Amino acid sequence: MDSETIKNDEISLKELLEKAKEWYGYLLSKWKVILLTSIIGASLGIVYSVIEKPIYTAKLSFALEDEKSGVGLGSALGLASSLGLDIGGSAGGIFTGANLKELFKSRSMVEKTLLTTVNVEGKDISLAEMFIQNNKWRKKWDNEPKLKNIQFLPNQDRKGFTRVHDSILGSIYEKLSAGGLNVDQKDKKISIITMEVSSTNELFSKYFLRKFGQRGG
Repeated sequence: MDSETIKNDEISLKELLEKAKEWYGYLLSKWKVILLTSIIGASLGIVYSVIEKPIYTAKLSFALEDEKSGVGLGSALGLASSLGLDIGGSAGGIFTGANLKELFKSRSMVEKTLLTTVNVEGKDISLAEMFIQNNKWRKKWDNEPKLKNIQFLPNQDRKGFTRVHDSILGSIYEKLSAGGLNVDQKDKKISIITMEVSSTNELFSKYFLRKFGQRGG
C-alpha cells in the first residue's frame, strides 16, 4: 500500500469522525425534542394496547368426503334436514366445494349455531346471548323498551321469537359475516374446507366454532 493510499484513508476516516461528531452535537442539541417524541410514542402505544382489544381466532379444517363413493351422504342429508331443506334421497353435488361453503355461511346455519347452548363458568348460556354481552349491546338497549327485555335463553324455543328477536339475530349474522366468520376452500383441487371464527372473546370464538363444526360435520 503506497503513501498516497494511506493518506486518502486517513482523510476519509477523519471526515467520517467529523461527520459523526456533527451528528452527535446535533442530536444532543435536540435531546428535549427526542425525549418528548419518545414519551408521546410510548404513551400512544400503551393507550392503543388498552383500548384495542386483542382478536382471538379459532380455526378448524376438515376434508370433504368423496361423494362418488357414497360415503358421507347420510351426514349431508342430516345437515339439510337440520336446516329445513328437503332435497329428497340424494344430496348430489349440493354439499361439495363452493356450494358447501355458501351453505356454511348461510344465515340459517349461523343462527341455528347462535341458538345452541354452551356452559361458561358453570352457567348455561346461548351463543347469541354470549355475543350480545361480549359486545355490550345491552347497555345500549337500556333506553329501548322493545330491546331491553329481549332474551336469548338456553334451549329457548324459536317459535316464541318476535320480529325483534329475528332482527337482533340478523344483526349478529351481519356482524359475523363482515369478518367474524370465514369459510374457505383455499385450493379447489384439494377438498379441504377451513372455517375460522374471530372475536374479542376467546371462549366465544372457541365455542362458536365447535358448535358450528358440529352442525356441519
